[in-house]
Amino acid sequence: MIRKFFDKIYKIELPIPFPLKTTNVFLIDEPPRTLVDTGIKTDASFEMLKKSLEGLGFSIPSIERILITHGHIDHYGQAQKISSLSGAPIYIHPKEYGRIRSVIHSFGSLKSILLRNGVPEGLVNQAIRFMESTQKMADSLDEAFFLEDGETITFASMIWKTIHCPGHSPGLICFYWPEKKTLFTGDHLLKEITPNPVLYVPNNNSPLRHPGLKEYLSSLKKVEKLDVDLLLPGHGEEVHDPRGLIRKITGHHQERMDYVLSFLSRGEKTPYEITLDLFPGVPPFEVFLGISEAVGHLEILKEEGRVRVSEKEGKDYYSSEA
Repeated sequence: MIRKFFDKIYKIELPIPFPLKTTNVFLIDEPPRTLVDTGIKTDASFEMLKKSLEGLGFSIPSIERILITHGHIDHYGQAQKISSLSGAPIYIHPKEYGRIRSVIHSFGSLKSILLRNGVPEGLVNQAIRFMESTQKMADSLDEAFFLEDGETITFASMIWKTIHCPGHSPGLICFYWPEKKTLFTGDHLLKEITPNPVLYVPNNNSPLRHPGLKEYLSSLKKVEKLDVDLLLPGHGEEVHDPRGLIRKITGHHQERMDYVLSFLSRGEKTPYEITLDLFPGVPPFEVFLGISEAVGHLEILKEEGRVRVSEKEGKDYYSSEA
């Protein structure tokens, strides 16, 4: 499906083999002709993009620039292939470039984190195997140019601004078009889904910290201050009430935090036990996302002095301070 905005922006929906079904990429038909995100690297996704571009009178080689919102495979997976065919340079936040380049080497650390949070080893191995298998749906990036917060992105007749919004991913960036009060949000803001602020897997020199949810909530406040009327997200439909959506998401997380605190009043729990209560029947491929959300709320509650954590036999147990 293709939808047009402002006579120069086309939303193209590409298939993905996950519950969300599709990813949105955006073609900006103004020099330099730009693609915002690229979709996953599968034959079905590539053929749909190729067919959609040709239906609009364009082609893969006509792409002159690629902007990546964040380093999840459904958003950058075929960026390298498109760049190789078109010569288009790829732009991304440096934190996302680093994550993409080191993702295979991070699975050992991720396994240790999941085990420490109480996930049974068999389930951890299933989750890791699934995540490893998905890497064939994305090419690593050979070369990329970096975009930091506040940098401008210039077209022939418009200027966008890069807005760094960590949370769902450490280096997620949104693209702000002030003239039209429009924000390309990637996965930072979605109409029907509350994005998961994921666990940050540290490198060997980094301390074990999981600030994803705290950073996500801060990023929501950052976007709330922008003069924005339209959100163009990475999945689903556009949003015409950005502040209403932000209030809804903020309220959701506050309710979830209160629920976690209430659950802990019954006794100490591992993050995995909290995850099972929040998301009964969570499948193996979503365990990482469930743990990410549970730990995000626990980290904030711990910082506020409302819960405490203790380690027993290599696992973290949280309990209420009340």
